[in-house]
Amino acid sequence: MAVYASESGANIRVKLVWINARCPRQPGGTECGYYVMKFVKEIDYKGVEILDNDNVGKGIEEYSAADMDGIRKDWSTYVVNSIFKL
Repeated sequence: MAVYASESGANIRVKLVWINARCPRQPGGTECGYYVMKFVKEIDYKGVEILDNDNVGKGIEEYSAADMDGIRKDWSTYVVNSIFKL
């Protein structure tokens, strides 16, 4: 796939480099949002380099129940603070 670099004003084609990121997979169909939040949080804390090194989730197949509870707690704290402007 190629895209055009428009920021420079030149009509130059730029080749995209795709990375196949390995990450923990959700076991069911209801945790997808929490898995995405946990995935993004790990990238935010450790940098995008973890995508290239297969280190997302420390090599585990699934996030633990404690990991999911932590994400739920973080999300609920954010929502409450946003609603009540704490």
